[in-house]
Parts: sequence; structure tokens; C-alpha cells
Amino acid sequence: MSPVSPSDERQRVDRPRIGRRSYLALALAASTAGCSFLGGDGEDTDGPPDTHDDGVSTATEETVTAAPNTGTEALGAAANGDLVAVAAGLDYVAVSTEGSPTPVQDALDLVAESGGGHVYLPPGTTRNEGALRPHRNTGLYGFGMNVSALRITGAGSDGIRFDRDRRANWVALDGFELRGPGADGPTGVAIHFVDNGTTPVTDPADLRVGHLYCREWHDSVYRVDEGVGPFQCRHEYLRADDCDAGEARALIDWRSTYGPANWFGTILSYPTDRVTGRNSDVLFQRGGELTVGDISVGGTAGRMVDKRAGRLRVGRLHYEPEAQPSVPGSLVRVAGLGQSHVGDAIVDAGRVETVYELAGRAGDAVLHRPTTDRGEVTDAIVRVAGPLHPQRRSWYFGSADEVAVENSTRTGSLRVMGEAGRGLG
Repeated sequence: MSPVSPSDERQRVDRPRIGRRSYLALALAASTAGCSFLGGDGEDTDGPPDTHDDGVSTATEETVTAAPNTGTEALGAAANGDLVAVAAGLDYVAVSTEGSPTPVQDALDLVAESGGGHVYLPPGTTRNEGALRPHRNTGLYGFGMNVSALRITGAGSDGIRFDRDRRANWVALDGFELRGPGADGPTGVAIHFVDNGTTPVTDPADLRVGHLYCREWHDSVYRVDEGVGPFQCRHEYLRADDCDAGEARALIDWRSTYGPANWFGTILSYPTDRVTGRNSDVLFQRGGELTVGDISVGGTAGRMVDKRAGRLRVGRLHYEPEAQPSVPGSLVRVAGLGQSHVGDAIVDAGRVETVYELAGRAGDAVLHRPTTDRGEVTDAIVRVAGPLHPQRRSWYFGSADEVAVENSTRTGSLRVMGEAGRGLG
């Protein structure tokens, strides 16, 4: 269900509204009067916070007043369609979504100037032209995934883009829908980590995604480019609907060769093929360390995992497509070195040729026998499609008659465990 847009007939109430330049003027005036509007010292041991050229101020000095110290007023501002910005020593500032094409970026810049803080999206749909570029120690929050929506405008724009010269650590995203520029036009990537070319590399760390709902993106939904490696990032619930990544590598596309200790709780997606006419693969990994609790898909989902290198641990895969432009050659493809562990796979609908495909000198994989409910596996459950690593053993907890070996030197690197041992009890 789409978020409910605020009524155009809503009643407006008097409240503080502020643009970036007006905010700085107010902060200076308050400090010279002996009461700092910002509060605290705003110190940052790594140097001064990033700043952002604000262009034209979206508020006049006559409309700016200090906010009262009450959470009720802040909620009232959000209920009336304003963004609410909270920073160190700051009761709150209401940032109007009218009069500026980039109100959300304005609010993030505002709290960053105070050393960090939170920005709250109002109920309904808020538009921002172009990608958001988070600062370190800032958070963007909504009132729920079907309540607050952030609509990115501008053809080809990314949604949230990590590309600052200064490392954007401790960013939080939670409780809103991140919607692309449109169902029919070109889009960028919903969440995009970009190599900014700095030396030393400023890899973002400690990103926290709570509940985030991505819609109407026609590229990857989450991409880590080569040359940048986010680490220690935690994603509790990431959902992607009405997205078409058919011409991209996958909805979640980890192109970097590094990035340790990254965790995804639940990944849920119902992709569409209406832009490219192709399946959307779900997870591509070229390196790094990824742990995933569950991946559950419907729509026109294709291959669920394509791991070329790195470490990957997945608790459960649930495959239940509603339509298949083509039948995936495999549900999980494992290649290269690095431990891979798939605890459970369920083929609940649709067809796949094989569940597990091992290729490209794969090694250190641990695979468990899948469950086929209403779905169908047309070939062997495990297919060895190329030579495996001769010294790195892989293990399949199933039967030997479920494995087909093709184009292999038959080094014995895949060990079938389902028939090993002696049954007792």
C-alpha cells in the first residue's frame, strides 16, 4: 500500500521554519545574546564538519523563531508536513518542505553543522531533487514504511549516495520508503557507495538501516562500487518492491573486493520486469564479508545468490516467484575462494535448473539439502560446472545421486555428507 500523502487542505500552525543561512544567522544571534541555540561545543576530533553550499535561503528572518522545548511542538510540526531537525543542544527546528528543491538535504546539512543529529520525515511524501549525501553521525527517520515516503526526483538520480571525501560513519536510516524518480524513467541506485578517489580511502563504517522500503528503482537497489568497502554495517530489514534490476548485476550488488563484518537481517523483494523484461537477480558478491539471515523473494526474481569471492553466510533462502521471464540456471552460484554457507533453501514456486552451482575453483562451501514444495528443480540439486579448488574442500549435506559433475577434473573436492556415518536410535 502506498503512503498516504498529506492533505492539501490541512491547517497550518505557527511554528519555526528555517533555511540553512537563516539557521546560521539565528545561531549567531542567540550566542551573542548569551544563550547558544546550538548548545554544547560541537567539537569533532577529526576536524570541522562538512559544509554544503546552500544556494538561496528558503526562509526569511521574519519567519524564524526559536522552537519551544517540547516534544509536542516537534510532533505538531511533523504532522503539518515539515521536516524536524534535532541536533546537539537543539530543541528542534522545523524545516519547510516548500520553497526548496532539496529540503531533506538542507535538514541533513543543518544538523551536520552542529556536529551531527537526526532528521525526521513527516507523514506523507517528501520530495528531494537529486541524491542525498549523508554526513557522519546523522540519521534520517520516518514514522513507518507505509507512512513516510522520500521521493527522489531527477532522472537518473541515486537515492542515498555515499561519496564524501570525509568518511560518513555512523549514519542511520529507518522507518520510511525510499522511492525512485519514477516507474517509467531512468533511475540511479537507491543506496550507492561510490569510490571518491581519496587517499587514504574513506570507507564508510557503521551504517545502520532499520526498516527501509525501496520502490521504483530500475537499477541495483544497494550497490558497493569497486574501490570502496563499507564495514561493520548492519541492515535489519531491507525491502525492494517494483524494482527492475534486470540489466544490472543484482538488486544487491557488492562489486568491491573487500569490506568486513557486514550484516543483513531480512532481505525481501518483489521485483518487476516491466522495464527490461528480465529477471532480477538478488545478490551479487565479488568480495567482502556478508552475513544474511533470510532472503525471501517473489515477483520476477531470478538467481538469488551469485558469489564470486569473499565470505558469505546465509541462514535461509525462500524462492517464490510469481512470474519467470526465464528459468534461472541455478538458485545459488558459488565460485572462487572464501567460505560460503547456506543453511536452508526453499523452492516454494517456479522452476530452477539446479539449486547449487559450483564453478570457478570454488572451495570452502557448506551447502544443505533444499526443500522443494510447490516449486520444481529440473536437473540435479547440485551441479559441479567447473573445476573446484583441489585443496579447499566443499561439503553438501545430501545424497550423491543429487549431484551432477560436469567439466571437472574430479579432484574429490566436493564431499557428500548425507550418507556418511552410521544411523543410531
